[in-house]
This record gives sequence, C-alpha cells and structure tokens, in this order.
Amino acid sequence: MIRDDNTLVEMRSSPFESEDLLQRLLANHPSLIAGDAVDPTNPRRWLLIAREQTVPGEEGGSGRWSLDHLFVDQDGVPTLVEVKRASDTRGRREVVAQMLDYAANGVVYWPLEAIRERFERTCAAAERDADEALREHLGRPEADLEEFWRVVDVNLRAGRIRMVFVADVIYPELKRIVEFLNAQMSPAEVIALEIKHYAGQGLRTLVPRLIGRTAEAERRKGTGSTSAKAVPRPAVSYEEWFTLFAEQRGPGEAMAARAIYDWWVAQGGVYEVTSAQKPSLIVKFVHDRGHCWPSVMRMNGRVTTALCYVMKSPPFDNVEVRREVLATLEETFGQRYGERAVDGEPYVPLALLQEAAAREKLFAIWQSLIDRIRSGT
Repeated sequence: MIRDDNTLVEMRSSPFESEDLLQRLLANHPSLIAGDAVDPTNPRRWLLIAREQTVPGEEGGSGRWSLDHLFVDQDGVPTLVEVKRASDTRGRREVVAQMLDYAANGVVYWPLEAIRERFERTCAAAERDADEALREHLGRPEADLEEFWRVVDVNLRAGRIRMVFVADVIYPELKRIVEFLNAQMSPAEVIALEIKHYAGQGLRTLVPRLIGRTAEAERRKGTGSTSAKAVPRPAVSYEEWFTLFAEQRGPGEAMAARAIYDWWVAQGGVYEVTSAQKPSLIVKFVHDRGHCWPSVMRMNGRVTTALCYVMKSPPFDNVEVRREVLATLEETFGQRYGERAVDGEPYVPLALLQEAAAREKLFAIWQSLIDRIRSGT
C-alpha cells in the first residue's frame, strides 16, 4: 500500500487470526461479498439478517443447525453464508454437506416472522431502526417494506436462494464442487468466495475473489431477474395521510407534522406519499445538479434528516460534512445516534417538536443543509 505521503507499507499475506474474525468482518462489511462480481450488470447489495442464524429441521422446530450468516440482497433473495478458514480440514465435503442441510431445511421450515424478528434484533443490537436500515439497503425511501418481506418469503419457498462458501483459501476440490452445483441447481445459486488477508503496520487489506460462476452455469440459469414482481398498493392522499397520522399519534404531533410539511413546501420541496403498508411523507428537493430526498415523516411519529438520501449531493458526499449535521442534531435535541447514522436517517420525535421554538431549531439545521446543497460547498 502506498500512503498519501508516498511511503510504502509492505503488506504480507497472512492467515486470519480466527474464524470469528473473518465472520465479524463479513458482518460489519457485507460489501466484501463482492456484489459487483456476483452480478456485474446489477451489483448485489447485502443486508445482514443475523449471525449464527438457527435453521430448524422440522416444522415449528427451534433450530437444529446454526448458519454463520444470513443476508438478503436488494431483490429479496436470501443469501446463506458459511465461513471456514483454510486451516479447518472440513473445508471440503463436510462444509458442502452442511450448507445443503441448511438450504434444504431453510426453504421449507424457516418462518418469515422468525427471519424478520432476527433482523430486528440485529438492528436493535446495533442501535439502528430496522425499517430505516431496510430502506437504506433498498436505496428507495418510498419502498414498501411489507412487499419486500413478501418477496423474501416467495423467493425462499421457491428455492430462489444463494449459497456462498467463504474461506481465505478455496481449494481446487471445493472449487470444482461449487462449479458443478452452480451449473446443476436452478433457481438456486452456489458460489465460493476466497478472501485473501494481508497485514502490515497495523493495517489490513482484504482481497475477495469470486469462484463458481461459469459460462455454462449462466447459460443454464438465464439472465432474468430472480425477484418476484412487487404489486403497488393504492395511493394515499396527503389529507388522508394527516388524518391517519392524527388518529394514531394525536393532534399535537399532527400539528407539528403539518408545520414541517408547510415549511418544506415553502422552501420549494415537493412531498410524496409512499406506498408502504404504513405510508410515510417524503420530501423531494430539486437543485441545479439534480434532486435529493432530505427528510421523511414516518407514521411512527418520527421526522428524519435523511443523510442517506443526500449523499450524492455535494458537499454531503463527504462523510465529515454529514458527521457535522449529525453532531448538530445530537447537540440540539439531546438525541444519541450510532456511528452508522452518518449514512442513515437520524430522527427527532415529533413529540419534541410540538413547540414552535423547537421546530425553528430543526428548520435552521435544514436551512443550512439545503443552502449547502444549492451551493455545493
């Protein structure tokens, strides 16, 4: 590695200190699963459902096996990941048999409710809101989350899953088995991922390499999308949204929500009602270089500053600039957000915004945000 000051750091190939370390790296950095190599035309994005996801062996079973990781991609395709270091002599036939056990039983006996519950627990442990994390993963603030989970269930029951073997060394025997299975199995996909580990002067370099995608396998599987088609829900008008909101949250929060709506409209924002089971109000803000979605009002009584949806608008493509906004929100409203909120949707409860003075503080933060988006600095 060459540093910014042109000094060279020699990185030496070394084994992972433990299997748990490799598992934690995958959980914390799902992009290591080389989504652009898995699907070059539509790179995959991974959302962690859980580490050590239990797999039942019978209807209503509590869990006979434990899968290292369960992810879903943006099309709701369940992705099963099993990790083995090269030093583990089971890295050949036994790990393949394990994975097939997980897949064969998971597609039949995994209840969707249990998968959603594990995802919510994973988010809670990371101090994240599960719905916000899922919307960030999908990259669509208006996404219908209930429909997404329905697609996950449809894919699972149809066997439309992905099995991924991860190791620091993929031996030829495992490579050949994976290539054979991937060519023969449909609609399931089987791949292996070799992640080389290099270390030097306190730094790590991880180099993933995908194995198992052969031209024959691609020919047999075809090139169509693996996801089920979403069915849009009936649209809700603005007035219907405010009526529903007032019924659920009371007149005080509804008044605050209406004031926030009016403020954004006065700034040139255009609101849209999402088609989710619990619809949200999301504001679209148009500027000289395009548009962004800077704020969302949720039916659960939260109004967000959607940093994840302004990341493509300079200067908020710079993480340090987003971190400044996060710090200001924390200081102003006494909220505490995790580090991941810098790429997420830090929120303020509308219950705290029923007084005009409190709303003015939030409006000042947003005014600074849109002024900087307009200027690009």
